[in-house]
Amino acid sequence: MEQKIADFWKKLALAKNILLINHVRMDPDAFWSLAGLYFTLEKMWYNLAAINDDNTPDEFAFLEANEIINPKLNITEFNPDMIISLDAASLSQLWETYIKNKDIFDTTDFVVFDHHVTNPGFWTLNIIDTQASSTCEVLFKTLETLWIDKKYFDEKIATLFTAWIHTDTNIFYNSNTTPETLRTAAKLMEYGADFRAPMYEFYKKKTFKRTKLWWEVLKDIEQSDDKKITYAIVKDEYFEKTGTTNNDTTWLTNEFLANMDGSEVCFLLYNIWWGKIKWSMRSKSVNVSEICASLGWWGHKLAAGFSTELSFEEISKLLINKIQEQL
Repeated sequence: MEQKIADFWKKLALAKNILLINHVRMDPDAFWSLAGLYFTLEKMWYNLAAINDDNTPDEFAFLEANEIINPKLNITEFNPDMIISLDAASLSQLWETYIKNKDIFDTTDFVVFDHHVTNPGFWTLNIIDTQASSTCEVLFKTLETLWIDKKYFDEKIATLFTAWIHTDTNIFYNSNTTPETLRTAAKLMEYGADFRAPMYEFYKKKTFKRTKLWWEVLKDIEQSDDKKITYAIVKDEYFEKTGTTNNDTTWLTNEFLANMDGSEVCFLLYNIWWGKIKWSMRSKSVNVSEICASLGWWGHKLAAGFSTELSFEEISKLLINKIQEQL
């Protein structure tokens, strides 16, 4: 890892125009890692741009970093001499941006920061730590190794990185919380991070529309006969009835489905905009990353997800069968 970080520093020293990208349907770790790196490099006077197929979700707006990602960026005109990918476990997760600009990606220095166990190391320089709680933790360690100090690392950046601690560890509850995670949290507080703001924004605050959506979904919650599998389907009519979108399903799995007494595994299904069904799974014991990998997607041991063209009924049956094989 030390040699890879040194190689990253050498590439960074030669770069001028740096393009940052994270995975489609960005989650907090994908966004905070990109935003944290963006604002840190900005202090070093790099010419920066950030891109994703999607706009930044509204719930990330409280740290005033939403505008840095431009889905309409013309990469050819920007002409990057370095590309950095954050939290994507495979090229397929860069979606249309990579497909439409493949020649540029294939001929530009490309660095991957990630922590997913399913990441094969899809480029020439891959800084991947599968023992880290998140990509933000991998990135923080890298910056700390190189040149992190008050000059380049202010309270806003510290709060950005703190947000991933809360979201990826479920406020230190998940099994990916390590002594190193806690030490990192303490360091971020020393840098002036607002430790409470992310807790409120992601775990305490609820919009009325989102609450109504969750009520509709939870009315139809289901379990397997042995009660070890809990699952729910978010029908399109629920979004229409409550004036919400699939972004409002955030935290429904963690806050409700994953906490059913006696349940070992849970999953949530809903349509996403490109005509596929998204699946989000959480587990207390079953290695769901293996299930996920068997279906050609990505994930962690106890948290994974993918998209499929199968129907709700077909994918529900398939997932239940695969889970029961491991229980």
